[in-house]
Amino acid sequence: ISISQQECIYEYDAKAEHCNPNGILHGGALYSVMDSSQGALVHFILEDTYVAAATGTATIRYLAPIRSGTLRIRTWLKGRERRKLYVNSTATNDAGVTVAELEEVWVALHQPHRINR
Repeated sequence: ISISQQECIYEYDAKAEHCNPNGILHGGALYSVMDSSQGALVHFILEDTYVAAATGTATIRYLAPIRSGTLRIRTWLKGRERRKLYVNSTATNDAGVTVAELEEVWVALHQPHRINR
């Protein structure tokens, strides 16, 4: 929806095909959307001295079940220590109820990570 130096606003439409057999949105789907919102903000504010950033740690709290509807994710930079960026997100449902909170530490990278095979 929008992005600036201060925050990223992201929307996600929860659909039946994203739900588990109990009819509740799969936690991995919600985490992925919230992590993507964080990635958008981090890469938007990342200085030119870095080529990318990656999630170092993630802690998500699921606060209420979601069955369908539009979720609004708000992401902001909480703090920074050199290459570590501390980023928070909240997801709210159509009624404005917070349904999840995500705290992550991102690590800024000077070069792309390569996987040795």
